[in-house]
Amino acid sequence: MAANLPIAVPSCRECGIQSVARCPSCRRPLCLDHFPRDEHEPCATHLRDAAARFTCYICSAPALPQQWSSTSFAHYIDPHNCAGCGRYICDERHTRIRIEGVELAHDGMRSQRYHVTRRYCGICAPFRHIGGLPGAVRWLVGVSGVAVAGMLAYVELMPH
Repeated sequence: MAANLPIAVPSCRECGIQSVARCPSCRRPLCLDHFPRDEHEPCATHLRDAAARFTCYICSAPALPQQWSSTSFAHYIDPHNCAGCGRYICDERHTRIRIEGVELAHDGMRSQRYHVTRRYCGICAPFRHIGGLPGAVRWLVGVSGVAVAGMLAYVELMPH
């Protein structure tokens, strides 16, 4: 017969109290106070060192990635980058489409609910269903490759 052993809950990497989630960037277990990216290492150092990179690629307005927790099982993540091309975009003027979704992540016996914001810039928004502009280019290359292969096969099989 199995003994009823308590299930170990990971502790926060910053302060040692019970963790509530894992950071999606560095994957470290963190408490409510240290879950924001600017409150734990190495993410805080990365945000400070790469601050110039976190700007809108169109207007250079700040587009700093954010994450926070409202409860011990609901966490909010807003990377402030286009889900299609990956470039950082501002919220006010250059986010054409903003989609909020919930992702469930299992962590041992617990599960966490991450509310993730996905943004699309004006260029990637029309192609959001196929992965933005990079997805459209992949589809175009694939279709062109099939067309060229079909034409070559037709020319090869054509009687001379």
